[in-house]
Amino acid sequence: MSRHSKLPKAKGGQDRESPQAAIGRLLKNMHQSLRQAMEDSLRRERVDLSFAHFVTLYTLSSEPGVTGAELARRAFVTAQTMNTILRRLERDGAIERRPNPANQRADSWYVTKSGQSRMAKAQVVAEAVWSRMFESFEDREVAQLQGLLERCLQGLEVQLAELRSGKPGKSRAAGAGRSARTARRA
Repeated sequence: MSRHSKLPKAKGGQDRESPQAAIGRLLKNMHQSLRQAMEDSLRRERVDLSFAHFVTLYTLSSEPGVTGAELARRAFVTAQTMNTILRRLERDGAIERRPNPANQRADSWYVTKSGQSRMAKAQVVAEAVWSRMFESFEDREVAQLQGLLERCLQGLEVQLAELRSGKPGKSRAAGAGRSARTARRA
């Protein structure tokens, strides 16, 4: 049995979840819990930002001049939702738009001084949420987790580059499928 094949049935005849499926589910659940913890903490500390507003300000602080379309992709929201977020942040004076030098139809967005101040308050809340999440970890475990997640991202980036280029990549799913077909023929 390869390390990526389905695990044997658990007691009671139910299929066990593969490690890959478990990790995917755990990452999704962690993201949802992190988002909720941030929303609740921001509200409790009276920081008038939602998680989506915080992520948008954080991204613009890190990468000034990003377009709304790119912000939407990174935040996993629709362009319409991101447009609503940007308009509110702009109305509140937290960000400003400027013409995008590479695309006349798009705007580039930048954090204002007021936005930096709001971001600093939200960052204190975010750091407390992250600290609480990792309080049961040793420093070496946090570093190990970071390294493993970076390797996952690198694997996905290679896969995306292959898919976008149209070149066939090394798909383990395809390889597993061939192995299963070969085994059935035998």
